[in-house]
Parts: sequence; structure tokens; C-alpha cells
Amino acid sequence: MSSSQCFDNPPGLSSTSGVGSVQELGGLKTYVTGPQDSNLAILLISDVFGYEAPKLRKLADKVSADGFLVVVPDFFYGDPYPIDLDNPKLDREAWRKAHGKDKGCEDAKAVISALRSKGVTSVGAAGFCWGGVVVVKLASSDCIQAGVILHPGRITEDEINEVKCPLSILGAEIDNASPPEQMKHFGEILSAKPGVDSFVKIFPGVNHGWSVRYSDDDESAVKSAEESHEDMLNWFTNVVLDESSHWPPLVFTEKGMDHHSSKVFEIIQPSFAFGDITMFISYGCQATVMASSENPPSLSSTSGVWSVQELGGLKTYVTGPQDSNLAILLISAVSGYEPPKLRKVADKVSANGFLVVVPDFFSDNATDVPNAMLDFFKLDLNLLFFQDKGCEEAKAVISALRSKGVTSVGAAGFCWGGKVVVKLASSDYIQGGVALHPGRVTEDEINEVKCPISILGAEIDEISPPELLKHFGEILSAKPGVNSFVKIFPGVHYGWSVTYSDDDESAVKSAEESHEDMLNWLANLKKVQMAMRQTANYDSP
Repeated sequence: MSSSQCFDNPPGLSSTSGVGSVQELGGLKTYVTGPQDSNLAILLISDVFGYEAPKLRKLADKVSADGFLVVVPDFFYGDPYPIDLDNPKLDREAWRKAHGKDKGCEDAKAVISALRSKGVTSVGAAGFCWGGVVVVKLASSDCIQAGVILHPGRITEDEINEVKCPLSILGAEIDNASPPEQMKHFGEILSAKPGVDSFVKIFPGVNHGWSVRYSDDDESAVKSAEESHEDMLNWFTNVVLDESSHWPPLVFTEKGMDHHSSKVFEIIQPSFAFGDITMFISYGCQATVMASSENPPSLSSTSGVWSVQELGGLKTYVTGPQDSNLAILLISAVSGYEPPKLRKVADKVSANGFLVVVPDFFSDNATDVPNAMLDFFKLDLNLLFFQDKGCEEAKAVISALRSKGVTSVGAAGFCWGGKVVVKLASSDYIQGGVALHPGRVTEDEINEVKCPISILGAEIDEISPPELLKHFGEILSAKPGVNSFVKIFPGVHYGWSVTYSDDDESAVKSAEESHEDMLNWLANLKKVQMAMRQTANYDSP
């Protein structure tokens, strides 16, 4: 049986919502989003209203931005529960019998088998209401490596006793189908099971269905829903990734050269993207690494025409007029602040009257790729790659600049640094930003942008594909008061703006064009500042 709460607040459905596409998978129409070549997939199982709910697809897109292939099947074969709840002809019991959870579980297994046939090696599953019951059933098999159930339908203690894989339960305080006391009891059962990680959290003040059927106009409801999404994503990131890898020793096998003249390696290790290296996200399963064989970012602590100083607690390459009140913060890829080409860009920007700073966000952990590839992976990756930490350190640098009389700050970031810039753009710390071939950015992060931002992307980019960046441009152009610009550079790869070969005339030209676009965008800051000065002088008595 289902609680009446399972049918409250039905969503409007849209077959065209989301940035992904509808494909057939395991015999079911399925909304698919994220990197198609990822070997780590997340299966989202809907509530009774089906796979066309826009908020569910938005959540799928958000999860996919972290490198997961995300699939949302139509378990109801085009017959979701009708959203017209007042229809007198509606037969709730007949619908329930036609769409049982056991059938849903079997259909889910067929979808998972189809994913594995495409190379997926690890699968996590999250279910909402009706889908939560299906996830618990899947968790008693070897089909999934971890599960999350959000305000699930009615679950029995026997079903919980059968759970074999890590399971997170996210419940509502006001829930007749799965009351908090029962969810906590299930947590006690799971915590007593050896080898089965578990987590139970009850969200205060929310009703059954809150995570996907909230009102956009209710700030508190949105906050609770987003918190549940983060908890779900963290569970998959921290549990599924560990389950799929347990951080095994590195194994690098050179496979030869590909059609982009890059060395191809096969590894077993979580993967990331940085500088002139593109590591296709696998999060612990087999992955392919393409490293530029011609242009590793050789590092030089003495490159550039200016000096290294301490700023905001970080060693920082500083160039340009020291008394300028207009500063540009350049945030590097994870190859760090010493690549000569990056410092050359800094010197070029400073020649236009900006004070330019390039902090060392990685201390002694920047990499000389590919020679230090093995050593690189021995670093504390959680510390090294979290852009949140980089964002906080960037804010400290900006505060130090302002203490020296700087009144306006622009920021440009490359790869890893591009995502940091997007995070900074959601604050009042910078007055404009440029993200060049950024790391993985989510739609939610773009929605939070408050200042003018330019995105310069590559045509050949698995990390931030052109279609995604153009979609971000559409979101930004709809934001009142936020100027934006998106440009995709043809024929270039992720990282092209700072890892080009000096002997490749076309590559040099594309890189220089991106530098000019960046400079022109940041120059608007200078124009705005000058206009403000003129206005102030004009208004002075």
C-alpha cells in the first residue's frame, strides 16, 4: 500500500525538459545525461509521476556534472500516475496493481544489464517514494554498489534485513508512509550489519516527497531539497567511488598514440582533469588518460618579468603597476603558478594597466607532467582538487589586494581555476570573471553567478563540452543585470589556451585569440571604473 502523501503536489511533466536526451535502455525509454563513456552510472528511479518531471531531470543533470552517467528510465511505460487527482474516473488501486515494485525491480535490473553491456562497471541507484522501495529491493542483490532512498514508500523490516550494499536513507519529519521512527529503526538494523555502510537523516519540517516536489517560491523548501541532493551526491561520491576502487595501486600501461597525437595510457585510479592532461572521469575504474606528448607544462620559478611575493598567505607571482586599483587574479590549472606561458599571459594583461596576481594554490603540489604523473597521484587528492578550498584561498588573496587599495577585481581561471572563478562569481568578491576551458561546472553553480562572466570553451572537450557551455550561456543571458559571453574555439582541445606548442602556428593563434578575448572582457572593468571616477569628479562640489 502507498500513503496518500505519495500523490500530493504532482509536478507538471515535460518530455523535453533537461539537457540530456531520451534513449532506449533495457527496453525502456530512458532520460540519459552525462558523459556517455563513463564507467560509473547512477540510476534514478522516480516517484509515481514518472521520468518526465522537470525537477527530477534537473537533479539528474546536476549529478551528471560530477562525472557520472545518469539514467532515469520510464518504469511506467508512458503511464505515470495522472496529475489530475480530482478525476472521478481515476482508479488508484488499479494503477498500483499495474505498476508494482517487483516489476520495477526487474525492469531496473534490465537497465543495469544494458549499462554494463556498454562498459559501465559500477552502478549506484537513488529512488524517490515508489522508487525508494525499488532501490531497497535492488540493494538485496549484487546489481548495485550503493543506494540512496529519499522519502521511500512503505518498506518492511524484512526487506531492510536483506540489504547487502551501502544504503543511505533520507527521510521526512512529516511522513505517513515512512515515519521518522521507522527510518531510524532501519538505520539501527543496517548499522549492525557487518560490511554494510549506512546513513540515516531526517529532514525537519518537510513532508513526504519534498526532495523533488518542492515549490520554487518556497525558499525553505528549496533549501531542504538542495540539501538532500547534496547528501545524495556526497553518498555516491564518498561511497560508490570507494566501493569501485578502494584507491588501488596505480597501474599505467602505455597504449600508443591516438589521432590527436597524444599518448594514451590505461590506468586504475580515480581520474581528474588538469592543465594539458585530460583524464576521462572514471572515479576508480579503468580509465584512459591522454597526456600531451609534446607540451607538458614545464615549470620555472624564475619565469616572467616581475616577482614572487606573499599575498593572502600564498606565494604569488605579481606583475604590473603596484599602485593600480584595478587587479586581475589569474587562477591556474593544477600545474600551478609557475608555467611560463601562464606568467606570460599575466605580463601581457598587466601591460594594459592592471595589477595581475597569480597565486600558488597548490603549495609544493603542482605537477611537472607527465614526468611527475606517478608522484602526483600519491598526493592528497581530496585536499588538492576541492575547488571550495581554492575559492576560500582566492577570497583571502582578494582581501589582501583590497587592503592595498585595490577597488575592483576581475578573475580569470584555467581548467581547475575556471571552476573556482565560477564559484567566486556567485559572491561579491569579483566584479567580472572569465572561465577558460573550465573544469566540471554544474547548472546550479551557473544559476548562482552574480557578476559579468565570459566562458571560453574548446570544441574538443570531454570535461566541459560545447553543448553544455552553450546551455550555460542561455541561462546567463536570461539573468537580468548579468552580462555574459560564451565562445567555442574550433579545432582546439581542453587546456589549449595555456598548453599550446610554440611550433604550432594554428595553436598559437587560437591561444592568443583567447587571451585577447579575455583581456577585452576584463578591460570592461577598467572602463566601468573610469566612468565611475568621471561621474564622481563631475558630481564633486
